[in-house]
This record gives sequence, structure tokens and C-alpha cells, in this order.
Amino acid sequence: MKYFLIITFLFFANLYAAEKVTLQLNWKHQFQFAGYYAAKEQGYYKKAGIDVQIKEFKHGINPLTEVEQGRAQFAVGRSYILIDKAKGKDIVALGAIYQHSPLMLLVKNDNGIETLQDLRKKRIMITRDAKSSASIIAMLNSQNIQLNDIIIQKHTFDLNDLIDRNTDAMASYISNEPYTLTQKKISYKIFHPKDYGFDLYNDLLFTSSVFIKKHPKLTKDFFNATIKGWEYAFNNITKTAQLIRQKYNTQNKSTIHLIWEGEELKKLAYHKDSKQVGCLDKDKLQKIVEIYKVMGLINEDVDLDSFVYEHNNHEVLKLKLLHKDIYLYSTILILTVVGLMSIMFYLTIKQKWLHTKEDLEEQIELKTKEILKQTLIDPLTGIQNRKAYVKRIDELFNEYHRYKTVFSIILIDIDDFKQVNDTYGHRAGDNVLIEFTKLIKTHLRESDFFYRIGGEEFIVLLPHTSLQKGQILSKKLLKVIENELNIIEDKTITISIGLTQIHKNDNEDSLYKRVDTLLYDSKNTGKNKVSSD
Repeated sequence: MKYFLIITFLFFANLYAAEKVTLQLNWKHQFQFAGYYAAKEQGYYKKAGIDVQIKEFKHGINPLTEVEQGRAQFAVGRSYILIDKAKGKDIVALGAIYQHSPLMLLVKNDNGIETLQDLRKKRIMITRDAKSSASIIAMLNSQNIQLNDIIIQKHTFDLNDLIDRNTDAMASYISNEPYTLTQKKISYKIFHPKDYGFDLYNDLLFTSSVFIKKHPKLTKDFFNATIKGWEYAFNNITKTAQLIRQKYNTQNKSTIHLIWEGEELKKLAYHKDSKQVGCLDKDKLQKIVEIYKVMGLINEDVDLDSFVYEHNNHEVLKLKLLHKDIYLYSTILILTVVGLMSIMFYLTIKQKWLHTKEDLEEQIELKTKEILKQTLIDPLTGIQNRKAYVKRIDELFNEYHRYKTVFSIILIDIDDFKQVNDTYGHRAGDNVLIEFTKLIKTHLRESDFFYRIGGEEFIVLLPHTSLQKGQILSKKLLKVIENELNIIEDKTITISIGLTQIHKNDNEDSLYKRVDTLLYDSKNTGKNKVSSD
């Protein structure tokens, strides 16, 4: 009996054990691969019964070789895997995470390079592997610039070589190096291949047809969980950046840098028609194949039907009709539509005119409410604005004059916010405001009202609240922001607060003037404190 139970346990444990797979990346950990981290850490892979190991790129590793030799079941590659496919390699692309490649040429504004023609006889850092730099080379060739017209330097992947004028231009990612230049207040110019008609995919997730045939369900579940991970990552950029910094930060990037990457990469990810991540369009793939053919990297056609995964979420139906067929079908369609419209008009005209007035009134009312709501909401933080505050404070004064119901007001200012914008950029400043707002909201009561009244100044109205209770909340908010708003490394975000309760002879102006004075008492006596009367 004992052995029977052990064998039964092992059988079911093995039956329900997660299937282990390895995903080989084509570069080092960064937001470029955020969707995979999100799918793993949010439990999407686990829920699908898959245990995924995510392997960072190391020098000498070829993702395709890793799949071919079974060390990885899935891998990430660029559009140039089409070249390998043309050479007979067993490759099936599950999806393209980026619809547009982030690869581009980066130059400093102070080196006199205004157009691509100015790159003649200039030093350019690009990888010598033609297939890796195909889009850049094609862009140069389109402007009649051949490789012998430029000085190709070995790519060091060190941005300081561009800053220190050791090179004139370097192949870079639009989501990476520009951030560092922005932080250093160095102006730059970008030459992007897609602006010259060479719009390649990037970061194609692929496997082999042999693996798909053996593990069809596993492949589909992995792909679906991955797409779900990417949707989470792009909808929660700040949280995902913090996750990467904590668990996948081998390059030691700051959270703000990772957020920058996320926002830039999100612009490149979604398909313009389907608004989905991971789409593959065979027409676009064929155009990429033609680019490689012109460059001499592909000599034969590529079987795109076997290259694109059958469950990719972008399917395009194309109708190829002869001219006579088009005329015939168009005539039938027009006659059918006219007939149906006549019948529908006859059947519905009576009912429609009865409801027209009611419908119009309802639409006007809904539109009015929508417009009113929009005028009361701050577009950045999503909380109410100064106009909404004026409306609410008027209501609280009316209640006080009628029933003597006290209320308190908190005026908050983020300390040294200008320094955040000047040092880290306005995008970082916006993220601080957004995360600050979310954090404050979690510590307010449902009856409290929260407003952004301008810049980095915020007001909290506390109905039915005495000064003493307002002090408790204010001190709590002070500590929460100092301890939990850790969005910028090596910089503690703090706030200063003014707090007061309505006085007997107050009006709206006197109340605001008093709390504003108290706020500046906090600012002028050390900041990160509460001043109340």
C-alpha cells in the first residue's frame, strides 16, 4: 500500500508538473524584453503550466544555434532570421514584438552633420555583419552612399566614443542611447531607416517547426502568455521598470532610464490597424525579403507561409478579383444594398421619427456630462483640477454657513520639483507627479477630495474633519511620500504641507491665503514638514 501511494503521488506530480522551456534573448536584460519578464513574474507562464528560464545574451551566443541544438526552445532575433530561413534553416516566427526597428544612426548636433549626405568620409560605428546592419546600410545606399564612401569603425557600444568625438555617428537604439544624451544635456540628431522606407521588424520571437509539431499546445500557450505579458508591460510601464531594476538589471540602469525605454518602445510595438502586439504581416515580410535581395543577402524566395506561425494574431484576407468579376460583384452588391435600404426605410421610418427627439435629448445630455467631466479633470494625473476645487470649496462653505460643519484643507507642494525636471527631464517629472498622485489617493478616505491646482501643487479637502485629525493625516502623507515614492534612484522625494481648519469669519480667499502662508512656512524652514495654525 505504501509503495502504491508513492507511485501514485509521483505519477500525478509528474502529470501536473510545469513544462520547462528556455527563452534565449538576443541582448542583455533591459526593457526591450519586458513582456517576457512580466509574463513570468505576473504568473502568466505558470498559469499556462510552463516554467520559463529567460537567458540573457552573452558574447558568442547565436540564438538560432541555441534553438537548433536544443539548449533553448524559443529565442528572440531580428528581421535577419529571414536570411537564415532562405538558407534552409528551420525557423517559425511566432510574432514580431516591434513593428518598427529601434535601430538607427545617432549623431551629435554640434558636428555639422545635418543630412545623410554629410556622412560621406565620416567615421561610423556599425557592426561589420551586413545582415545586422542591413537597414542602416540600405538607408545609406538609398542616398547613393556606399560603404566605401564612409569610414566604418568597430562598434564599441560605448556612447562616450560619440560624446568624446572618437566617432561621428554610431548605430544605436532609439530607446537607449538618446536617454543618456538627454540626461547629459547633449543635443542629438537621429537618422531612422523607417523614415527612408526601410521599415523592418525587430525582436521576432521564434522557434522551430519540429518543436511546434511535437508541442503544439505548449507553443500556443507560451505565445499567448507572452503577448499577455507584453500587454501588461506596456500598460504598466513604471511598475515593469521597477521590476526590471529589482530582478533583471544586469546593466545597472536607473528606473527613470527604464521608464524612458518603455515609453519609446511602446511607440514601436503596436500594429497600426489591429492595435495588437506581436503581429506579422506577410506583405511587410516580403518587402523585407526584397531589401535583403537587393543587398545580395538573399538569392531565392522565402516560404513565408511556413515562416509565419499559424496562430499569429494578424490575419489579412485579400480578395484578388478579375476586372469582370469586380464589375459583376459590385453591381450585385449595389442592387442588393439599394433593395435592402428601401425595405428598411419603409419598415423603420415610422418608429424612428417617434424616437428621434428622445434620442437627441439623451445624446446631448451624455455629451454635456462628458464635456463637463473633461473640463474638471487634470489630463496628466487623472485627478480633479482647480476648476473642480473651486466648485467643491464653494459647496463646503455653504454647508458650513448653514450647519456649522467644520472642514480642513491641506495644501501640498513637492519639494525641489524644478530640480527633478532640470536634472532628469520633464518626462521623469511627469512620472513623479503620476506616481505621487497614485500614492496619495491610496491613503485618503472616500469622503476626501484631491485636486491638482497647478504644477506640483495639490490640495486635499477634508469634510467633517477637525484640525487635529487633519494633522494626523498630513504627517502620515509626509512619511508615505518620503519612504515609498522611490521612483528616482539616489534621490528622495519629499513634500511640504500647509494645513488649516475653517475659521468663523473665513471666506474662500482668506482660507486659501492662510493655508498658502503655512505651506511656505514649511518650505522656508527646512521642507519635508507640516505647518498648521
